[in-house]
Amino acid sequence: MRYTFSNDKNDTPVCRASQTYLPFILSKNPDFQNRGFRFREDQFLFDGYSHWFKGADHWLRSGESFTFSICFMPITFSTHTDGLFSFYRKDENKGIDIFVERGGIVSIELGIGTEPVRFSSIRAHAKAGVQNVITVVYRGNAGWCDLYVNGVFSNRKQFKRHSVLAFPDGAPYIGRRVDGGFYQESVPFGCFYGFMKWVEIDTYAKAEADILMLHASDHTGKQEEDAFAFAMPQRKDYLSDRNRPCYHLSPEGKWMNEPHGPMYYNGWYHIFYQANPHAPIWDHLCWGHLKSRDMIHWQTCPLALIPEKEMPAPNGCWSGSSVIDKEGKPRIYYTAGNDKTFPNQAVALAAPDESLNKWFTRQELVQEQDMGWMGEFRDPFVWLENDTYFMLVGSGDENNGGGNAVLYSSDDGIRWENHGFITEYDFESNQEVGHVWELPVLLPLKDENGTVKCHILLLCATQVETTCVETYYFLGSWNANSKTFTKHHEKAMLLDLGKGVFTGPSGFVTPDGRSVVFTIAQDKRSFIEEVHAGWAHSGGLPVELSIRKGVLDIRPVQEVKTLCKNAIYLSSNDALAKHTGDAMCMEFTSDDDMASVILCYGQQRKEIYYDRNSKHLGVRDEAGNEIGRWRDASDDVDIGDESIAFTCYLDRSMLEVYLNGRKAVSLRNYTDGQRYFQISGTPTSLTLWEMSGAYED
Repeated sequence: MRYTFSNDKNDTPVCRASQTYLPFILSKNPDFQNRGFRFREDQFLFDGYSHWFKGADHWLRSGESFTFSICFMPITFSTHTDGLFSFYRKDENKGIDIFVERGGIVSIELGIGTEPVRFSSIRAHAKAGVQNVITVVYRGNAGWCDLYVNGVFSNRKQFKRHSVLAFPDGAPYIGRRVDGGFYQESVPFGCFYGFMKWVEIDTYAKAEADILMLHASDHTGKQEEDAFAFAMPQRKDYLSDRNRPCYHLSPEGKWMNEPHGPMYYNGWYHIFYQANPHAPIWDHLCWGHLKSRDMIHWQTCPLALIPEKEMPAPNGCWSGSSVIDKEGKPRIYYTAGNDKTFPNQAVALAAPDESLNKWFTRQELVQEQDMGWMGEFRDPFVWLENDTYFMLVGSGDENNGGGNAVLYSSDDGIRWENHGFITEYDFESNQEVGHVWELPVLLPLKDENGTVKCHILLLCATQVETTCVETYYFLGSWNANSKTFTKHHEKAMLLDLGKGVFTGPSGFVTPDGRSVVFTIAQDKRSFIEEVHAGWAHSGGLPVELSIRKGVLDIRPVQEVKTLCKNAIYLSSNDALAKHTGDAMCMEFTSDDDMASVILCYGQQRKEIYYDRNSKHLGVRDEAGNEIGRWRDASDDVDIGDESIAFTCYLDRSMLEVYLNGRKAVSLRNYTDGQRYFQISGTPTSLTLWEMSGAYED
């Protein structure tokens, strides 16, 4: 019987053979956000984590012969395997489980005998983005099970003759694995992401001629270029979510992590990011891609890098950077993950076609014994200076126990010379920078006259034992000729005092000479909350770093002001409280010695305060608890006799506060209630703007 997908009279998708047969009914974890369901022609789109189809209990009877055929088009594959058809209980050793694994490997588990029988495709595998047909033929009387993939007899598993395929109590599933063990309805793993056209189940063993005819009849291997774009989440699906930012950097949905590889090419800014298009969880790391005319309003591009079985990164395309080469063409340098090698991280190079929508990759640099801590070698940052390519790769120094970055140079960006670590420092007084550095970045800092005064070495601390992950920096003098960086201070400094929200730096120099840094804004909520919301993380606002009045200055790029509208000039808290909203900008100045801005959201509040006398910039919650980051006097902020000036950007759950361009505080807030600002201190000016969204879709 062939089961196809359609909408019933209540506009609920079902998978049915006919009105006389019990259908498979759409099933969904009730804790997940409500998303729309989509068909593409006669194919149903499974979203990869939150919904699937569930059949009737006691639906199949045990027997010696069965044929299962499925027509499907995967969008991506996950590490945890993706269920196609599951009527199986591992603990009972009953039933059949059909699923696909990374690389398109089709696998079967059978509950026969005393132990589960498992085998996988060998001669042919499923492919992402094309129509696939697979057939599993169970011939218990002969003692074998055959697997056909796209018209190819791919593998056969033999077992004891006259073995009955017994089915468990309960229901079969289409589009997810449920095996009575790890894979349950309550976990967001084991779900199929892609289109499915039909599932055909016969209680006899089909002949090979009929199988091959079936595979040929449904355009097996047909490539459909627009399938991926259709399958991607849509921003409109999240419009009712009052916690999802609307003008900060983000993909359409699901999971993102560090934005990286910013560059400017042919009139467009480009930014990439760690993406999992399959589900809002850490897995199957790809490079997402966005482009913009102004670093604020972004448009989605196809994925730039996807792990493939044949490429140097089968286990993940991890973070890296981009550069415009000597010929004026873009390049990506990224961390290639391959768990079958040691070290399992290497630097790979990718170059695009003219559209920048397809990237072609090869491996370039494998870690050797004198290249940092063995097995910790990632996140290359590459730049071109004085006709020489330079590269920093994050690692660790086993001699002093702390993280560091290895410095390389090259004439062509392909063959690299190792110059050792970029800097030396005392780890005992800098233990918060961790045992391994990720995402090292080196950028020039200009003063008000456009003169380069020094450089900043940014790093993301990992393998931290006593505190949370943060972004730290050293200011120093960089000499490209001698290939040396001389620190100006011994203590690693913080750009942001929000305690672990502002992490994962990446940076570049814009065409007009600004040093701009992108970061990830960590969600600071639980894994299961991210999954239920259907999205995880967003980017911080891109910030410009410079030297002003002799000290480091940090503030959002000037283009963010294009989002401000409907300025309101206020003078009191009573007036402020009347202006509720989820996307606002507020500027507040005061000549007092102490002042603060307070975000009220639902029954909670966060107060960001500054004391001129103690030079302390801190954060308190509604109970008065200190929740910001302050280590010691190295985190003091000295604004001298300037007026206290707060600039605040509220974007739903995201709040960024900048004090006089000296320090930032990035925070998260989650609520279904009202949001509004309050202040303490006498205002010399107080202005509030509504903020527009940054995405047309």
